[in-house]
Order: sequence, then structure tokens, then C-alpha cells
Amino acid sequence: MEQRTRTAAGGTTGGDGTTVEFETDVVQLLVAATRSASRQDAPVVGSEHLLSALVMGDSDAGAALAPGMRKAGALSGLIAGRGGEGWVSADDDEGQPPVPDDDEIGYVWRETRWRFALSHPKEAGKLPAAMSGALRRCLRLALDTARAEGTVSVRCRQVAQALLDLPESRAREALLLRRTDLAAAATALAATAAEDPAEAPSVALLRRAGTLGRSGNALSRALTSWLSGSQPYGSPVVFAVSIEARRQAVRCGRPAAEPIDLLLGALALERALDVAGLALPDSLADVNSAAGLLRRHGVRQDSLTRSSITSPAAHGTGDEMRFSDAAERAKSVAQLRAAEGGSATVGTVHLLAAVLEGDSGEVARLLEAEGVDVEALRAELSATPAKR
Repeated sequence: MEQRTRTAAGGTTGGDGTTVEFETDVVQLLVAATRSASRQDAPVVGSEHLLSALVMGDSDAGAALAPGMRKAGALSGLIAGRGGEGWVSADDDEGQPPVPDDDEIGYVWRETRWRFALSHPKEAGKLPAAMSGALRRCLRLALDTARAEGTVSVRCRQVAQALLDLPESRAREALLLRRTDLAAAATALAATAAEDPAEAPSVALLRRAGTLGRSGNALSRALTSWLSGSQPYGSPVVFAVSIEARRQAVRCGRPAAEPIDLLLGALALERALDVAGLALPDSLADVNSAAGLLRRHGVRQDSLTRSSITSPAAHGTGDEMRFSDAAERAKSVAQLRAAEGGSATVGTVHLLAAVLEGDSGEVARLLEAEGVDVEALRAELSATPAKR
């Protein structure tokens, strides 16, 4: 199986516009931190809640900061015992030099709230309203570290390093109160740099379905493949794109996943496979080449994501993100066009063609803003062997 990696070339994204994102392990960490804050009736999620979730989790980064259950439990207990009182630090930005915000922090905060409400529906009404200034600064430091390292993935290690480097925060205060040797913790953290590749839920689904090679037993592969839409689509790839499309809609604050999210989903799935060091098998590559086609025509994942937010973004409520009627129709048209062309599977090229075919002008406007010649894109898409 082909192995691929994508790196960042500085700025806010990878050199080709690939978004620098917090990976699944960090999102899960933020969900745990949000639950910790919710249980304390805290108005915001602070750096101390993130630190507690980190050391009580099962990551090597957390173990570097508080090795062993006794130290981790003592640190987490100190944080829980104090709640919102007794801290010297207000965990805000007061007295700190201003740092520019980052789109990704807003995106991941919306995703965190959505995933928290999905996994803890009875606690959704107690969701903290925001992150503290110190927590936002921590996430910005982690993003900057990832970019400096030349990667598009922010993992728990970079977040833990940011917590150590974060001045005037409750996380740092808690570490000092527990007599943590910060230099030793940083050294231990540096030794955890060789992390396993991050695996997004969409990639996990493809792996469990056997699309990326054998994984698990034959029965589980067959069941996952069937549940993920192999029957109507011929492979689970469109279902994986749908997972990413819903996530893109959440991150952008849309009430429903729109046709543009199907294109963002195709780009996001390509990114997720690259981050995991994987690729679709050759038998599925041509029919799922829409992301590469979009990039060849000048589309950048980062700027297309930003420009797709045309109204004030809203936070998710915990409902399963649905597809709009237009997006559902695009998926149906993709199936029809694949059948008309005699394709054994429905792929991202069919989705792209369907989105452009049913476009009311909004998608074309967004693509043209990227510098794309939409008619040239349509022409190349029509000439794609997998599309015919």
C-alpha cells in the first residue's frame, strides 16, 4: 500500500493549502476537558481542565507530565478540588502580549462542543460557553509548534508542550503546586515524538471495512463494509466522504451539510489518508480522484473552507448533522451518473460532477474565488475515464 505524508511549509497551512488541524486525539482530549469543566459548573473551559484531562488519559504525552497513576491522580485531584476558586491565575490573557487568533481554534471548538453534546446528551445543557484566554493561547502555541516542525497534524505532544510553556496559567500553577520538574517533563515529552500516525474516524471506517487492506476478521470487515454503504455505492469511500462532509459543516458552523461540504469532505478525506500514511487501492484511485483534480485547478483546502462560511457561524447542538436537500440530491445524482457511465463504484469524481451539475451558482462562485476556471474543471471532469 502506498505510504504518503504531507507537511506544512509555514504560515497557516501546508504548502499546498492543506489545513493544519488538531487531530482526533486532541479533539477527544478537548471533549474530556469540556466535560471536566461542565462537571464543575465552570463558565469556561480552562487550561487546568485540559491539563487534568491530559494526565488522566492514556497518551504518552500525559504520562510525560505526570508519570504514574498516583502523580496523575494527585494533579487531577488538586485541580478538581480547587474548582473555580483559590487560583492565583485568572487563566485569561491579561498582561500577556497579544497573539493573533487562528481559524483552526474556532473550527475545533465548534467540533468539540458538537462531539461533547453527541457523546453526553444529558449534559449538553451545561456546556461551558467558551474557552479561557489561556486555553486559546495554549492551542495557538500548539499550532505554531506543529507548523515549526513542518507537519499539518497537531497531536497531544504539541498540546502538552504548550501547557508547559504557557505562562501565567492555571495549568502551570497546578504543575508548580505539585512540584513538577518542568525541565524533566519537557525532556520526557521530547522522547515521545515518535507517535503513531493519527487516524480520523473516516479512515478508521475504511480500514475496518477492509478498503485499505485486511483488518480484523472477515465478518467484521463485511459488516462494516455493508453498514457503510458498499451496496449502493460499490465501496465505503462515499460514506467516508460523508463523515468528513458532516464534520466540515460542523466546523464551519452550518446548520446542515451543504453541497460545498461534499467537496470539502473529499479534500478532508485525502488529507486524513495522507496524515495516516495511507492511500486508497489502485482499483479505487481513479474514481476517487476529485481532490487531486480540484487541487490541480487551484483549489486550496484552507481558503475554500474559510470562504465557504458566508454567514455567522453557529455552535453545534449535539444533533446528528443532516445533509441539506441539495446535498442529498447531489449524492443521488452521483449514483445515477455512475450507473449511466457503467462505473462499478460511485466515487468522488461523480460527487464533484453532481455538485457542479446541480449548482445554483454558489459552489461555482466559491471555486471562481479560488481562481478556478469552472468550465475547464467541468471539461476535464467529463474527460476523466472513471467518470465516463
